[in-house]
Amino acid sequence: MDNSHPGLGLLQEAWAVFTDPAHILAELSWTIIQDVVIVWLLYGTLFKKVILPKIRKDIHKEIDLEHGIDH
Repeated sequence: MDNSHPGLGLLQEAWAVFTDPAHILAELSWTIIQDVVIVWLLYGTLFKKVILPKIRKDIHKEIDLEHGIDH
């Protein structure tokens, strides 16, 4: 199925797609879904559960060494 508008130039067709309510809704929905998944996966899982604990452990270890604390 061809949704292009015959006779319209590139800019007119681009503007028609840009201002199409269905296209706007689809783009917003897809963007929200992607952002939620990416933020949830990268921040919630990878950063908070993998990277942050390692950083905290390294910082804690460095501070202990500076203060001569042995656990």
